[in-house]
Amino acid sequence: MHIGFRYHVATLVAVFFSLFLGIIVGSILFQDDLLVQEQNSIINELEQRFKQLELSTKEMQANLKQIETRDQLLIEGWDLVRAALIHEQLLNHQVMFFHNGEQLAPIKRLTKLVEDAGAEVYGSFVWPNAPEKLQNFFEDINSEKFDKPTAVVWVDKPLSETVKQGLEYLHQLGCKLCIVQPYSADVNLAEFAENALIIDLGDTFIGELAVIRGLSAGLTGIYGHSSAAVGLIPQIDME
Repeated sequence: MHIGFRYHVATLVAVFFSLFLGIIVGSILFQDDLLVQEQNSIINELEQRFKQLELSTKEMQANLKQIETRDQLLIEGWDLVRAALIHEQLLNHQVMFFHNGEQLAPIKRLTKLVEDAGAEVYGSFVWPNAPEKLQNFFEDINSEKFDKPTAVVWVDKPLSETVKQGLEYLHQLGCKLCIVQPYSADVNLAEFAENALIIDLGDTFIGELAVIRGLSAGLTGIYGHSSAAVGLIPQIDME
């Protein structure tokens, strides 16, 4: 039961109990029919409110269950449709993921997304905790040779100096940059728009489609809902 409902129920129970004690005392001290009638009226009103609260609680629980079921159906439906929309759009693409290590669920979903589109995922890497560690960080990644991979960077909070320098380092290495942030994030990434594909709806179905379309066409710029966006999703020929 929701904590708000628990509070109301507990309050009503406390009032009801106090009233019950008052009724007993009043009945002993005052044998007045009018007082008894008034007490009965209050009791009936409390009972009605308690029943209404129970009905409201059950109705809201049922509505919540319906919403959860609907959302699950939408996710399953999108997974089916997505396969047809992104099939082989990222063939011959090597992709690396960079993130802060705090949220792994978005990285897992994006990994599956690009793999379903035909890309080869090279790895997933957590940014080091200081800028001076970036050189060794990238040297370790470069221990195996690859040809200008795509670097997908998940951003859900203001960029640290380490991440800013890391993005510049990736650009200098010749990587294709894709910066993805969730809908709720409000990180200003306009300074990177010239050299990177930026998607600010990364945790939505539209954002996933925008990632694949943008990477497939080698686009840069901001796509999504922000005022700096050039469009919601890249409009390209998907044939």
